[in-house]
Amino acid sequence: MRHIGYFLLAATAALALPSSSNAVGLKNCHSGNGSAEKKIQETWADSVLSSLTLRERIGQLFMVAAYSNRDDMHVREIADLVRKDGVGGLIFFQGGPVRQANLTNYYQSLAEVPLLVGMDAEWGLGMRLDSTFSYPRQMMLGAAQDSALVYEMAADIARQLKRMGVHINFAPVVDINSNPQNPVINTRSFGENVNLVSRYGKAYVSGLQDNGVMACAKHFPGHGDTFEDSHFSLPKVPHSKQQLDSVELYPFKQLISYGVQSIMVGHLRVPAMENDTLLASSLSPAIISGNLISEMGFKGLIFTDALNMKGVADYFSPEDINLKALLAGNDVLLFPSEVSRSIDKIEKMVRRGQIPEEVINIKCRKVLMAKYAAGLSSYKPIEVLNLYSDLNRVSSEVIRRKIISLALTVVHNNNSFIPVKRLDTLRIAYLEIGCNRGDAFREQLELYTAIHTFSIDPSSPAEEFDSLLNILEPYNLVIAGYHATDSRFSMNYGVTNQAANFLFDLAFSRAVVLDIFGSPYAISKFYNPESFRAIIVSYDNSFDAQNLSAQLIFGGRFATGRLPVTASAWYPAGYGVTTINPIRLGYALPEEVGINSLLLKEVDSLANSAIELAVAPGMQILAAKDGVVFYHKSFGKPTYLSSDSVDVRMLYDVASVTKVVATVPSVMRLYDEQALELDNNLGAYLDLKEFPDKSAIRLSDLLRHQSGLKSWIPFNLKTLTTMIPNIPLWQEKLSTDYPFQLGSKQFFSRYTVPNPVFYCDKESRDFPNRCAEGLYSAYFMADTIFSAINRSELSQPGKYVYSDLGFMYLQRVVEGITQTGIDRYCEDKFYSRLGMSYTLFKPLTRFDRDRIVPTEVDLIFRRQLVWGDVHDPAAAMLGGVSGHAGIFSTANDLAKLMQMFLQDGTYGGERFFRPGTVAQFTTAPIEGNSSDNRRSLGFDKPASEGPSPAGSLASSQGFGHTGFTGTTVWADPENGLVYIFLSNRVYPDASNTKLAEMNIRTRIHDVFYRAIGVAK
Repeated sequence: MRHIGYFLLAATAALALPSSSNAVGLKNCHSGNGSAEKKIQETWADSVLSSLTLRERIGQLFMVAAYSNRDDMHVREIADLVRKDGVGGLIFFQGGPVRQANLTNYYQSLAEVPLLVGMDAEWGLGMRLDSTFSYPRQMMLGAAQDSALVYEMAADIARQLKRMGVHINFAPVVDINSNPQNPVINTRSFGENVNLVSRYGKAYVSGLQDNGVMACAKHFPGHGDTFEDSHFSLPKVPHSKQQLDSVELYPFKQLISYGVQSIMVGHLRVPAMENDTLLASSLSPAIISGNLISEMGFKGLIFTDALNMKGVADYFSPEDINLKALLAGNDVLLFPSEVSRSIDKIEKMVRRGQIPEEVINIKCRKVLMAKYAAGLSSYKPIEVLNLYSDLNRVSSEVIRRKIISLALTVVHNNNSFIPVKRLDTLRIAYLEIGCNRGDAFREQLELYTAIHTFSIDPSSPAEEFDSLLNILEPYNLVIAGYHATDSRFSMNYGVTNQAANFLFDLAFSRAVVLDIFGSPYAISKFYNPESFRAIIVSYDNSFDAQNLSAQLIFGGRFATGRLPVTASAWYPAGYGVTTINPIRLGYALPEEVGINSLLLKEVDSLANSAIELAVAPGMQILAAKDGVVFYHKSFGKPTYLSSDSVDVRMLYDVASVTKVVATVPSVMRLYDEQALELDNNLGAYLDLKEFPDKSAIRLSDLLRHQSGLKSWIPFNLKTLTTMIPNIPLWQEKLSTDYPFQLGSKQFFSRYTVPNPVFYCDKESRDFPNRCAEGLYSAYFMADTIFSAINRSELSQPGKYVYSDLGFMYLQRVVEGITQTGIDRYCEDKFYSRLGMSYTLFKPLTRFDRDRIVPTEVDLIFRRQLVWGDVHDPAAAMLGGVSGHAGIFSTANDLAKLMQMFLQDGTYGGERFFRPGTVAQFTTAPIEGNSSDNRRSLGFDKPASEGPSPAGSLASSQGFGHTGFTGTTVWADPENGLVYIFLSNRVYPDASNTKLAEMNIRTRIHDVFYRAIGVAK
């Protein structure tokens, strides 16, 4: 009892200085309450204090642990402590938000004095409750190098806590984690730099207290440089008083002067401050009353760390622990045991004069002042309605993703290897270390290019790693995601010897990018880190960390993060490599690019409504603003009969969009290379001497659909025959399965079949062109088709008539110049370099059918469901490759090409066209432009009046194309908007015109324009 008088003196001094900047009851860190409000606060506290018995005043100093995931017995125990023992507060641990809210309301209804409710929510409610939000741990915040973001996060946590009826958050941790072997603080610390920890601690405190939630700096006097966990033993802090002052105590001093309202005292052995080697700091009058209160002048609430922890519980009985903690200078006993007996014991000692009653009164008044500041003088129950949605706002996700994006730290980047460039030269494997733990990483990587995934558990035997080394032999880039890290030194940070040896060997034989989804200390467990092409620290294995880290690797994001701790001898605290600005599409929440996601629900509604009205069975829709994809969804099913849903990786037949995806880019590149001239005639490139009218057509007129060529020739109908009148039973069944109105098609479906002169049911040298399953066209089919085009009649050259025939000619021009098939040329020059790994002619050569969306049930020509083969009959007759149709793709792939056009021909760090070429091809010419031709060189443009391929809000600078199967690609330089719409509206019948009649594509386009702030 020798410290009672000393403590009383300090406590009385604290009570005599209510206007101090760190006195309990302040609403923020920057100014005190107005004197009038302060007077009201004091009056309320004094009034309540005077109404309480001694036992009730002692009870106010106990904050007991409550759970919302335990049984009725636990609820009764807590209710008894509130009702009978008058405890002053609850600290909630595991459970669920609605259950906790209901229990809070119940317990508050039992309390004579409203309860002060606390939570240990360092990284948000998700630290304790299911169905709630989690932010990154503090070490990632330290890497982000942005104290304003720390404030923003803390303010949001405060909002969520207040919504849950919580008044104090036991955060932030301001321990200096200078010891990589620390088993308990570690990633909970901002880092090892005292100034960084202090600065971010202030931001965290401000964010909480400015928004009505008390902050609590912990774990005084500093738990960062310890080798033990105070949950299980009593850790020792061996430093001198001088080092403690300059390191461990420094953040606490800074936060006290800044106005932190409470401090938690840890269970630590600190010989330089407390001579008794068995007395934890949480029970030490010298440390609390002597140092924290008297020397450092702290006058706010002082909480113990949880008193059930073995750092103190192994040394004294629960009643003695509670008594010692109180007498040491703590105001609130957290998570105490034997509460009733402890209150009884303390009350007896007060009544016997062993403890001055004034000590209890001072502490109780401080607690009551805090309760008033928390709004408990006018307590209202928690409203449970809309609780989940209030606790899980999109705005929180935006803050979290911003933190993670800024925190991602590149610690090694040999020759600026990331962002990865020249995708066409790479065969990429993703190695998932930690089975089934990298799905989000893999899915995002796949949006950039084709990858092959392999998975292994880090604890697998060396023989399995050796086998994997052989399997990876064909790949020249391996992206190794280490998803099985551990924050504990005792667990080698999750890095096994066999995994480290494997990566060491792998990095010497090929390029390896190592991404560590966990503690930066794990770097120290990998051999010769300089042998990797790049090393990234992603700090945790959350969905967002995986998603954003994959974007970083391929240049959808850039890195600015810095190590908050010394990871190894190679990589000290503060180190990090800044990568270049984004070179490829990024992927974000709408709010990340300033768009309200609620506005985009109209897109969902239009898409779902269209599917219900049988406009199309399914669709993919994508929108990007300024190079960032903010909307990317799939709807419906591949067919109305499908059991599976469409996903964003499925390939659609884009029909005439092929023109701007294959033919026009090829012409543009050859134009750049001066291999062709737009004003040259077709005869300069093709042998058309026998057809002078075709020979004289200018390439520019072909591109603008004003060559005089017919719109279309029904080639397929000319290759049907009535020689075989008997219809096989499977054809009759097909007509029965799809009983829609055929009209004039009825004749063809029943009395015509493919002519065996032109077709065979098996592939051979004479019939090499696949038209559909079991249908191959003759080797001379292309000559037959072009003979028909050559002999066709021209009508009114110079007048706009949309024609596929011109683009069939342009294909031949490209192939004649390049001596390469247009499919191979596009793959080599564009798709493989852009990462358009899911864009190609003849998709069945690379993908299974279940990755491809079917089109029409063709009862006339192919007599089957067209699935994996091009819908367009002429393109099918040509084997699936044509200048006007034949491309299959995804919305994501097409967005890359359109973004490249928007960026004046650059993407992924490469230049595809000379500066100005894209503008030349996408601008409708003024001279010689008839009023009825809106077309530029190959691209469609918005219509000034009447039906338009684009939304009514599209600018005149916009360009794109539509496809017969129900597709659209569009880019708008004025607004930085890319829009992709894919559907198979031709399933099961191409006569379904609802998509155009209902203007689904253009209406959705306008929603995106309005969402980005464009209005008429």
